[in-house]
Formats: sequence, C-alpha cells, structure tokens
Amino acid sequence: MKAITRFFIVLVGCLCTQSAFSQTVSEIKGGKQFYWGEGIGKTPTTAEKEALSGLINQISVTVENKFSLLSEQITGGAKDNFSQRVNDVVNTYSNATLRNTEKMEWEEKDEVHVLCYIKRSEVSKIFAERESKIKDFTATALKAEENLQIADALKYYYWALLLLQSHPDGNTITYAHNGTEPKLAVFLPQQINAVFSNLDFSVTGKQTEPNITLYNLAIVYNKQPVGNCEYSVYDGRNWSPLAAAKDGKGVAELLGEDSEVHKKIIVRVEYEFGDEWKTDKEVNDILSKVEGVPFKKAKIDIAMSKVPDFKAVEDAAPIVTNNVAVATSSAVAAPAKNVLTVDGSGYLPLLKKVETAISTKTYESAQECFTPEGYAVFQQLIQYGKAVIVAKSNYTFMQFDDGVLARSLPMRFSFSNRRTFVENVVFDIDVAAGKIRSLSFALTDKACKDILSHDKWTEYSRVSIINFVENYQTAYALKRLDYLQSIFSDDALIITGKILRPAPTIENQYQQAPKIQLNRQSKSQYMRNLQKCFQNNEYVNLKFADVSIKKGAKGGEIYGIQMQQDYFSSSYGDTGYLFVLVDVNKPNEPIIHVRAWQPEKDPDFGLYDIYHF
Repeated sequence: MKAITRFFIVLVGCLCTQSAFSQTVSEIKGGKQFYWGEGIGKTPTTAEKEALSGLINQISVTVENKFSLLSEQITGGAKDNFSQRVNDVVNTYSNATLRNTEKMEWEEKDEVHVLCYIKRSEVSKIFAERESKIKDFTATALKAEENLQIADALKYYYWALLLLQSHPDGNTITYAHNGTEPKLAVFLPQQINAVFSNLDFSVTGKQTEPNITLYNLAIVYNKQPVGNCEYSVYDGRNWSPLAAAKDGKGVAELLGEDSEVHKKIIVRVEYEFGDEWKTDKEVNDILSKVEGVPFKKAKIDIAMSKVPDFKAVEDAAPIVTNNVAVATSSAVAAPAKNVLTVDGSGYLPLLKKVETAISTKTYESAQECFTPEGYAVFQQLIQYGKAVIVAKSNYTFMQFDDGVLARSLPMRFSFSNRRTFVENVVFDIDVAAGKIRSLSFALTDKACKDILSHDKWTEYSRVSIINFVENYQTAYALKRLDYLQSIFSDDALIITGKILRPAPTIENQYQQAPKIQLNRQSKSQYMRNLQKCFQNNEYVNLKFADVSIKKGAKGGEIYGIQMQQDYFSSSYGDTGYLFVLVDVNKPNEPIIHVRAWQPEKDPDFGLYDIYHF
C-alpha cells in the first residue's frame, strides 16, 4: 500500500520568500494538471480537513455530468440532491485518492494554510482501479454461481453493482461474457434476478419444540442442491437473523406448535451481506453513502401442504460388538493402503445411539460410543451453539487408513446472536475399538468433488487431503487448540493477516484507509494469539471454496493446498486466501510446514502456492 506523500513547506524568517512560494501555489492553482483544494484554519488539522474537502468537491464538480445517466438508470437520481449524491460518491474515493495526494503547508498572519493537490492523471488511475475491482467481483460471482455457491454469487454480483454506481463511466463499462460484451449496468441486475428465479425452496419435514416449529428445507438451484445460500425467515412479526444453508439443506423456525397456523413460509434470500461490508473498505464506503438497489425477487413464498413430522432418529437395533461390526465387511476387517466404500451397516446402531443422544439432549448416554478422545471432541461439538439434527442421516462409509469414515449427519448450530450455520458432521470410527474417535465438519460437496477430480493421484491420497482440510476447519470451530498445536511443525512458517479498520475521528475524517497487517509468527506466538481469539469469541467458523492443490516433487504425500477462506466470528470477519503446505504421509498425523494468508491476489505474484516455498 502506497504511503501518503506529503510535502511540508514552512516559511520561517528569511529561509524562504513569500513571493517564491506563491509562484508554486499559483502554478498548481492556475494550471490544468492538478485537482486542488485549499484550507485555512487555526491548526494544521483544521486547515487540512478543509483543503481535502475542497479537493474532493473540485473532482466531484468535474465528473458530475458523467454520473447522471447511471444514476437515473439504476436509482432514479433525484435532481434536487444529485450534486450532493455525486459528492458523497466521490468521497468514497478519498482513501484511495489520498495515497497520491501531495500537500503544502505554510503560515500567514497567525493562520495555517494547507494546499492539497493531486495530478488529474492519478485520479484517472484510481477510477481504472475501481473498474478492475468491479470486473474482478463479477468474475468471482460468475464462478461462484457455476459452482452453486449462491451466497457468494449474490454477494459479489451485488457488490459489483454498487461499486459500478460509484464509477463516472459506470453506464458504459462492459464485461466479456460467453462471446458477448454486455454493459454491466444491465448485466448485473439481470444476473441477480436470474439467480432468484432459479432458486427453489421446499419443505421436507418438521420438528416441534415448545412454542416453536422447526421446518427442514431443501434448497436447489437449477434443480441441483446449493453449495451455500443465506436467507432470513419472516415469523409474522420480524425477519430472523441470517441462516446459512449448506449442500441444499436449510432450516426455518416459526413460532407456534400447530403447523395448521403456518400456511406458508416466507424467506428473503440475502444478497446485500451488510454484516460483511466491513471486510472491504470500498464496499463499506459505498453502501454507507449511496442508496441500495432493491430486488423484489429476493422474497420467496414457500407453499406448504401437509408437512410430515421429521423423526431425526429411527428406532435403532441394540449396539453391536466390535467383532460383529467388523464382520460386515472383509474390507473393514483388513484395512489396506487404499480407500474403499464399504458396507457399514454394522456401525449404524452405534451412530443411531449418538443421534438419539443429540435429539433428546441426553449427551452422556452416548459416552460408550466414543473413545475418550472422541468423546472430548463430541462434547466440544454439542457446545458449539445449540445443536439440532435437521435431516435424516443417509450415511456412506469409507474405509480409510485404520478406520472408517461415516459421512454424514446434517446438523444446525445456532448462537446467542441467533446466527445459524448448517454443517454435515463426519464420524471417524476406530475399527479396532469399534468406537468413534473423532468428528469433523464436512467440506461442501463441490469442494470434495474438486479434490477427488485429481485422478492422477490415488484415491487414498485424495481422501487424505479431504480428511485433513475437514479436520483443520473443524479444529477452529470447536476451538481445539491441542489438535492445532499437534499438527503445526515446530519450525512452521506462519504468515497471518488481519484487516485493520481505524475508526474515523472528527479531526481526521479522510485518512482512514484500511491497513492489511501481515505478520510472520512463530508457532508459539500463533498459538497464543489463537487461544485469545478462542476465548474472546462465542464462535469461529471457516468456509473454504475454490480449492486448488499441487503435489510436491519430493517427500511423498506433501501437498500445497490453496483455498478461498471466509472467516466468521462473533467479533470479526474477513475474506481472503489461505495456503497450507502439509505432509500427510501419515494421514492421522498431518504436519503443516507453511500456513500463509493474504487478503487478495498480489498484483506481482498472485496467490501463494507451493512454488513460493
């Protein structure tokens, strides 16, 4: 990030003459090379504030006519406040503009004069940077839509649309797509409305709790289960906080226990993502200063006929012994160095007893189903928000190393701020003990398919990677500091980052550009900071998308895994890219050698990958 260039010229005594200095000021004011603003005040801060305001106003007046068509096309552009609206929009560039702004300061008659100025060519570059960002958002949205990541697609389409309003040439910017080059001012609203039109919600069952009915939803896009989607539900009085669906499964809570009262469910699909504005300073500035764009199609009525009662757990047979369970499949009895789908019916009573314990909230009754380590993880799981099973399990069983993976049980986790996540829980069963030794949150179906598509590697290798990533993201959610300490190499290279957003002050309203703080940390430093993070947040949730993997040339099962990461916690959130270099030669004892985060693609080298390390 470029530093703000500043030139301080203070005239004291005979060090400089007023006439020589005035000539420089006159050149700046009289020429056509600069935008400028001058401020006078008792203090430098007061004078600079006035100078910056004048600078922004001069830019606004110059580009005002270029905004008119776009304003009318998208928002109707009321004539009486149009100039003020343009000024507000141009102010959103102030953070970027100040990176290239120069300043002169001098004193006259006990007053401070400040002249802030910038080359006109630099302002054009700033507009070009925003155009590039608009197109990057559009590309990201298109890819997310293709991958059925509907929440991400809507977010980036909408953010691109709002940023488009802030560009003086927004009504003429085009985007190359499928052999055509439509104007984004038309293309983006069309894409957003098309997403809403292709979404379908249906009710698959219900569960009744005291004064609440929990409806299970199936959510598809073009007849395929969505990877993610966020929405609010109208309960007859208010809209609920956001609920997050995963792999086509969602929930809706309505007051009352009589389903006859609920003739329909009204959902509003989220597209603004106001809670995430702060993850991007430009988006935050725009959304706080311009009028949003409403989309009526975001509200969807879900018709209901007779909704069947949902019984999370079928009547289970008595829990069988380990010997009987193993006898159901010779593949399970003799683990081999490959991955096989196996007949895991012998494990179903074990899993059903766990499901019953969750549904009836008699968690201790399932203790015999776990190894001591597994039960500790289970306790952390049920403490991760209010846990509810949201769909019947339909397990698939995979032999993996010396265990069997049972995928997966759909569950919902809600928190005190009523933020809700839906996760598919994977059970790792120790074959020798006949008990569950760990649990994890599954990756989306799309992410798993992306990893499994690398058919040049063995199936064993690919499932090793899936297993590692799932355990890694789950360790953050369940605050498993002990597990994270065990998988990081003692000499691991750890690059962490955080988006710093200083609060504006009365004295300094403009110089509030966000800073990306990147730090190299030792393992011990990272773990101490992570412990504080876990202590200070009710929840932490990681979502991974766009998984890209490269295998190391040496060392066997060593992989560079690159992922887009959405980080959510009760106090902070951001979006960026995570790279992990991991050794999974021993799948149950992975070793992380590099963990590097960056907020966006670097203009010089792009994203961290295995070749950088």
